Amino acid sequence: METKQTEVKQNGAKKPAPKKGKNPFRSNKFKRGGMATLMTVVFVAIVIVLNVVVSALAERFPSMDIDMTAQGLNTLSDQAIEIAQSIDEDTTIYLIGSEDAYENNQIYSSYGLEYSQVASLARRLAEANSHIKVEFVDPDTNPTFISEYADEDLSTGKVMVQTERRHRVLTVTDLFTIEQDQTTGGYNTYSMVDSALAGALELVNMEDVPVFTIATGHGEMLTSDNMASFISMLEDQNFEVQEIDLLTESIPEGTQVLMLPTPTTDYSEAEVDKLREYLNNTTNPEALTLLATSNPTQGSMPNYEAFLEEWGIRVEEGVVAETNTDRMALADAYGVLVDPSEDYLSGNTYDRLVSYYSAPITKLFDANNGISTYDLWTTSDSAYVVTEDTTEEQAADPDTSSQTVASVSSKYVQVDGSSVTRSLVMFGSSYVFLDTFMSNAFSDGSFVTDLTLYLTGNDGSNVTVLTERVQTNEMDVTATRSTMDMWGIIFSAVIPVAILACGLVIFLKRRHL
Repeated sequence: METKQTEVKQNGAKKPAPKKGKNPFRSNKFKRGGMATLMTVVFVAIVIVLNVVVSALAERFPSMDIDMTAQGLNTLSDQAIEIAQSIDEDTTIYLIGSEDAYENNQIYSSYGLEYSQVASLARRLAEANSHIKVEFVDPDTNPTFISEYADEDLSTGKVMVQTERRHRVLTVTDLFTIEQDQTTGGYNTYSMVDSALAGALELVNMEDVPVFTIATGHGEMLTSDNMASFISMLEDQNFEVQEIDLLTESIPEGTQVLMLPTPTTDYSEAEVDKLREYLNNTTNPEALTLLATSNPTQGSMPNYEAFLEEWGIRVEEGVVAETNTDRMALADAYGVLVDPSEDYLSGNTYDRLVSYYSAPITKLFDANNGISTYDLWTTSDSAYVVTEDTTEEQAADPDTSSQTVASVSSKYVQVDGSSVTRSLVMFGSSYVFLDTFMSNAFSDGSFVTDLTLYLTGNDGSNVTVLTERVQTNEMDVTATRSTMDMWGIIFSAVIPVAILACGLVIFLKRRHL
């Protein structure tokens, strides 16, 4: 009986509960690994979001893109920013070509031109003023736009800046220039994009554009072809350049400078009367200037010479030569280094002014009939004049003295109760205006441009300096070859290996969590 009871008790005892399995989602290993994975996912998400946001902001605000070029190619000059901020009319900068072609420097790529700079600076100008916008016009996909401006011959690489008033087209030569280095024989590329865009912006927004008129019809030694650099400088300073036949055409309205580019045949009385009327104008409130150039081989022109004498100057026979080798340019006695007068542009500095193969100028009076005469360029005391009658003995031991090779005659006229200037500027040398002497190797281009602006009263313009060229094919990083090699090894080998090692260590640690 007792035995049965014992068996019943044993049969009625509770079985032990099964041992619960360990929850893998609550293990330290999962917690640590999951947290690391979560942090990785969050970090990657943050990086992606930041990249999208920064890219969007950089597109909306181009100045957020840091200019990494050593020359500051993608940074606007203070002058360009000032001009952009002054614009108060809607202005569009049309970049002819696809956006990809500009961004990837595919335009004129064989010449090594940094065309991405054009797009970068255009966008920064637009950022500076909401009145300015930038549009890309691909000739392949938008031929209609191109055909609307057929006279401009718009093609990939050109830029058109436009307002309701007018438009200005910039070509590749307005934006870049390529020159051969005489020392190395290599070619250097230079950018003028900043000044070119700024000048175009200002031009298309001006109420009135000053006109520079070139008189033709008398076998002129200077033409628009051999004065290409000078004309380009004028256009950079927002002059509209025109040509006329003085005998058959009227002087265009708005002409502030009328140029007589070394005529070789005499003017008629009717033409001389046009010149007198131009300089005696009492209705035009703008300053007016007659700019004339000479050459020792011009010959006799009685009507023209009589007109010049009315303004107190006479161009003499002969060629000005220099005896002091320190005052010669190009190792040529006729390449005379000259000094500018203190009467004009005295606040500016010009280091290498050259009057090559110049005729001497005589001032007939200092003041007469309201006209005053001034020296503009003079030589040193070691100069002399060579004529057909100069003998070898005289040339070997010449009588030297300072010679005038450029002059200004001016007077005031009354226009609506205000005094306004009328000026006649004479250069004894035609070579001054040729491309050779307009180059940066000499200061002639700077001086003539500044003088033109000064005499026409346009020196208050924001674009009153010569276009600044920036070399684009310089090395962006200035370092020795060994330094560059060291950095190359660091970025191509050391850093990748270090990242790989860190990844391997983290992987091995996670395996044992």
